[in-house]
Amino acid sequence: MLMKFYGELFTFILLFITNFRVFFVKQVKKDPLVSLAPISFFVSILQIVAWGFDLFTALAFIISFLVLISNFHAIFRYSENLYIDHYSPLMKFWAIFTTLLSVAAIVFNLMYYPVELNNNKLNIQENLILKTGSFRTGFEDTKPFEFSKVYITEFSLKPVAQKDDNNSSYLTNTYQHEEIQKSEVDKVVLFVPDKRGDTQYYKPYLQALAKEGYIVYSADFFCDDGKWFHNIADFKPFRRFFLTLSSILNNQKFESQREYYTYNISQEIKAFTSIVSQLYNDDCELFIVTDGMGKTALADFMKSKPKNVIGTFALDSVPEFKTPGYGCVEQTDPFLAYILGAKKDTELTAPKLLALKTKHEIQKSSDIPKLPEINLARDHFEEN
Repeated sequence: MLMKFYGELFTFILLFITNFRVFFVKQVKKDPLVSLAPISFFVSILQIVAWGFDLFTALAFIISFLVLISNFHAIFRYSENLYIDHYSPLMKFWAIFTTLLSVAAIVFNLMYYPVELNNNKLNIQENLILKTGSFRTGFEDTKPFEFSKVYITEFSLKPVAQKDDNNSSYLTNTYQHEEIQKSEVDKVVLFVPDKRGDTQYYKPYLQALAKEGYIVYSADFFCDDGKWFHNIADFKPFRRFFLTLSSILNNQKFESQREYYTYNISQEIKAFTSIVSQLYNDDCELFIVTDGMGKTALADFMKSKPKNVIGTFALDSVPEFKTPGYGCVEQTDPFLAYILGAKKDTELTAPKLLALKTKHEIQKSSDIPKLPEINLARDHFEEN
């Protein structure tokens, strides 16, 4: 999420420079800085495509659009290699207005910057698996120039490079964490995120769980036969925003749709377990974690007694988790956390606790001995 933050900050700074230039015209000259207006607008669109539509990306888009429109005449003059000697009063008014908006956006963005830990510092590797297809026909690897319908993110510890007898490097499944047992590493955890969160908003939890030694997969489905709104709100960049908005502004209506949401997530769980099982040729033990709207769907799925699923866990069963259904927004989206009555947490208290609770549930569901209790006050999540 830090890349999203930097992209937004970069856009707002470009907009500030574009607007502020009009107050420094002292002689006849060209206006090359006006080219920053269309660049800012283009970057704001890329931000929405890459990270989704939310308050900050929407703010960047709206301000950049206003700047683009107000500078249209100046852009035309610059494209024709014409010179300027002054700006009109109307242009200066718009420049003042959009400059103030840009400054406010920069301050607002800095106030609610996200908290994120680098995978390399945690000794974690993150891989993306792309699939195309549908729930009806099945899924296969995305080919070049195809649109992906499933985004599966894998989190796991990095293998340690060791030396053989010939002093050649090779990778091993031994990890730099003595407290992690080999049987723990063999466990595969599937996480089914609430659609108001998606994988990127649960990332601190997924990182913490991978740090405990598990191979963790999280999947986001955007299939044509798995619609949530049946309109443009189903478009990947918009879905999370409109589901979140719906649940906050009209929770009664949102709750009335639970049965339909459960059906959609039921399809996702079946497809998700099938895809991951194929990766391991059905030779793996799966533990499934969900949150919020996925709990009922997971309970229904377990009634079919899937042979390789050893247990389940719901994050919203943890009382200390203050933003169930929305992800770890105390780190990934501090402004949404503020709306929900929570505060930004730079210590990652909730993700660490959720990971440890999940770990204990996995151990209870398997026949391996339970590891000693971990002191939550210890900074267990930092790099050793």
